[in-house]
Amino acid sequence: MVLKMRINRWLRLGSALAIATSAVAQPVQLKIYSEFQRVDPFGRIVRADRAPRPREILSPAVPRNGYASFHVAVTVPEGQPFRLFFGQNPDDVFRLTLYRARFVRVGEEWVPDELIRVLEPYDSLAHPATDPIPGQTTSVFWLDVWTPAQAPVRRVRLEAQLNVGDHWVIAPMEVRIRPARIPDHAPPTGTLPHVSEPADRAALRPWLRYLCGQAGSPATAPLSVRRMIRRNAAQDVALAQQLEPRLGSVAVRQRLFEMFGAPDEQAWCRDPAGPGGQGAEWYLRVRDYLLRAAE
Repeated sequence: MVLKMRINRWLRLGSALAIATSAVAQPVQLKIYSEFQRVDPFGRIVRADRAPRPREILSPAVPRNGYASFHVAVTVPEGQPFRLFFGQNPDDVFRLTLYRARFVRVGEEWVPDELIRVLEPYDSLAHPATDPIPGQTTSVFWLDVWTPAQAPVRRVRLEAQLNVGDHWVIAPMEVRIRPARIPDHAPPTGTLPHVSEPADRAALRPWLRYLCGQAGSPATAPLSVRRMIRRNAAQDVALAQQLEPRLGSVAVRQRLFEMFGAPDEQAWCRDPAGPGGQGAEWYLRVRDYLLRAAE
């Protein structure tokens, strides 16, 4: 009887501890998003970027001799310190660069934009916020993944690892290195869209030069999410140009205009935009096409 009472007490204690642990752990989240899904300081996708079906970043394809970029969102209770790590298997396949995003107020929203280079692993206690936002629970990072030109075609495990006290959260990706190799190309030009516009708008300027013959003027801008998206789009344009000798210039351009939702090419060149109602991540299908076609 005494033994039974002790077992019941242990079970009740274990249940209480499990509930307490769950209550503590529940607000702790680590999520990886595409570069076109900007996350606000409360863990929500900003309205301009929302898609009906956001893409799960589980097994992204990446080109060689180029960048792939991701938003990493860390959500913890307000004021809770944390550490953020990244691991690779095999080791040292990718060159990783981590940036912390600063938020800018846009109407009623906060949008991550300015990027500040930080060391990895990132320790929040070593980088106290200089611009705290009341009620903020989410810190946003931009992860640049550089794949060397001679990297073998294979799968590599890349995972983000979040440590909060004694609690760990892992967000794994199985990155697929594809045969496509980004050729050397000129840096992108032209002014950046306003931060309030959807994230995909930053990717369109390099295509105006390629598809419409519109030469942009050189422009410098502070390091930001919009600038990095444009840099990555310039890689895509270089890859499209590389396809022309094999697939033909007309065929490549026609396919791209179709994906941009542009039945009237001249009208699109005057007012470039993506297909309506699909959110900012529609652009990822353009990149998917280019990577497949390069194989």
